[in-house]
Amino acid sequence: MQDLRVFVIDNSIMFQNTMVQELNKRLPAGSLIEHAGLPAEALEKISVFKPGVIILNFALSSLLVQQEKFLPLLVKKYPQIPIITYGIMDSGQKTALVLGAAHYLKKPSIGQPMQPFLEKMVSTVLVVHGKTSTAAPPASPDIGGGAVVTKEVWNASQPVVKSPKPAPTAMTSFVTPPANAAQIDLIAMGASTGGTEALSAVITRLEPPLPGIVVVQHIPPMFSRLFAERLNTECKLTIKEAVSGDVVLPNHVYIAPGAKHMTISRMGTRYMLECKPGPPVHSVCPSVDVLFDSVAAVAGSHALGIILTGIGKDGAAGLLKMRQKGSPTIGQDAATSTVYGMPKSAFEIGAVQQQLPLLSIPSAINKIVK
Repeated sequence: MQDLRVFVIDNSIMFQNTMVQELNKRLPAGSLIEHAGLPAEALEKISVFKPGVIILNFALSSLLVQQEKFLPLLVKKYPQIPIITYGIMDSGQKTALVLGAAHYLKKPSIGQPMQPFLEKMVSTVLVVHGKTSTAAPPASPDIGGGAVVTKEVWNASQPVVKSPKPAPTAMTSFVTPPANAAQIDLIAMGASTGGTEALSAVITRLEPPLPGIVVVQHIPPMFSRLFAERLNTECKLTIKEAVSGDVVLPNHVYIAPGAKHMTISRMGTRYMLECKPGPPVHSVCPSVDVLFDSVAAVAGSHALGIILTGIGKDGAAGLLKMRQKGSPTIGQDAATSTVYGMPKSAFEIGAVQQQLPLLSIPSAINKIVK
């Protein structure tokens, strides 16, 4: 099957979601969708996602990135990738085409119907990618015909790819915790590039009863709240953006706010959260290492640590500290990671006790904590 990868760039997270949902409905089975809200984030993701088509809000095209306007920079860096732009002004078409866009679509004004525009966008994606039909290959048990799936689901349906040979201290698999394992009363998770989709895939598959879950996802301010609100509508657990003073409750998930590090402290038999600005760690704030370090110090062997897809090594050292304190730890495997960076760094230093495909992680969590 031909692999159609579409990358959506829009600074409105709501319109990002609308576009992704529409692509979800209409693109051929096995298509992969990634998205970003900021040019710098987009450049980072494009280099590893390698899309076949880019969809860009024309309002972002003139923002300066690396001392160049964003759209011309994209065209120069990725001349082989067609870029479809859209905007509310008819006059934008000529400028977009001069700057190197393959197409410009006029976005409806407020109050005008959106569906024709969305249908035109999907048909344009198929045309520029050389697809004239949406007919999909026969459905597999994991992927329905005509449905768009995440990278994680698609990879999980493929033949297993062996993970790198583990470090000498790493156990690569177990199905139940050791008989003398401590009671798990906290779950700590960290992710970066591709993490919003990975976290959604894991958390939406979890069911009560579970210990409280604390999460660091590299994400800008405001988007962390919107991400938590969206997850809360999709999950059986209660999801919220964390604030200082929150007591970690069972069956609740706390997302670290953008631009604030999140740590835990103990209050009697419960854990309390602190969220505050601080210097970037591994160039990011919030940092997974900051959270995992505090979990190792405060919860010891009573916490479960999980590291998911992401660029770099944030979280690896903190996860190792958790494991050294007796915590069970899980890392996402290479085959299902959007970027096998953070999980790889953790795996290579022996911080990962078991390395699993993304969609195997929810059942592993249940086995460990229940």
